[in-house]
Amino acid sequence: MSAPAPLVALDRLVKHFPVRMGLGFSRAQVHAVDDVSFTIARGETLGLVGESGCGKSTLARCIVRLMEPTGGALRFDGADIAHLGTRALRPLRRRMQMIFQDPMASLNPRKTVGEIVGDGLAIHGIGTPAERRRKVDDLIARVGLSPDMAGRLAGALSGGQRQRIGIARALALGPEFIVADEPVSALDVSVQADILNLLKDLQVEFGITYLFISHDLGVIRQVSDRVGVMYLGRLVELAPAEAFYARPLHRYSQALLEAIAVPDPDRATRRRAPLTGDVPSPIAPPPGCRFHPRCRYATDICRSEEPPLREAGQGRLVACHHPNEA
Repeated sequence: MSAPAPLVALDRLVKHFPVRMGLGFSRAQVHAVDDVSFTIARGETLGLVGESGCGKSTLARCIVRLMEPTGGALRFDGADIAHLGTRALRPLRRRMQMIFQDPMASLNPRKTVGEIVGDGLAIHGIGTPAERRRKVDDLIARVGLSPDMAGRLAGALSGGQRQRIGIARALALGPEFIVADEPVSALDVSVQADILNLLKDLQVEFGITYLFISHDLGVIRQVSDRVGVMYLGRLVELAPAEAFYARPLHRYSQALLEAIAVPDPDRATRRRAPLTGDVPSPIAPPPGCRFHPRCRYATDICRSEEPPLREAGQGRLVACHHPNEA
């Protein structure tokens, strides 16, 4: 029996931005996303991690078509949506939504909570005004807030309350797929745990598929079925979460995992040196493996040949000439 088709499938997706020079554009381009391929199964949470500037958020916006990819294929439920126009995308907006990173910036502070949560329902003409009001109250309650908050201005809410409203807004149209782009990075640690638990509960209740983006591997560990690692626009590792945290294969993944805070002083003293150096410019990525200028294991082949993303057994993929096999 064949495996069910994935809900989301990327095939060599590319997003480049032209570089503006004065009043015009140069021939240079920002390589924000380069040749990225992966799938997300229905009901799965794929965690995507990497340093700031690696292309995670750009990739997220391409997937939900807030940006149009430069090249490659992007399939949602089997249909290629990479280059669909605004009208053709409209029905898909109900099926895919996004939770944004900064709850203080992603909500209009001059709108009421009820208006923000109900906007999508009104735009898509779902229900009567009375039915929409009841739906909004139900959604606000479902994310752990009192329905009487519907009349309050978003600007008067705390960061955690705003993020719950952002989640309610994303849920309003009953989406199958949600991209959560750093949804807890701007929140206090105690609030983070509540939001993560809420997202997991909603997944179980509604069968939602998530792409969960973070720079924090500790957060990714709490929510993900599989983990993908991006570096300078490329996917360098993809693995089941348990296998990834037990033994990351890419040297960059290994460095990220070693950077997680460890409460045991003895373990902390046995760590290797932390990742050093800055991420190279995405305008002029280094030749060969893009990580080689920061990798202590780099050899001549790393500097001259770009490693392909290849099978490494047990559902794992890695793009490294010298993967961690210890």
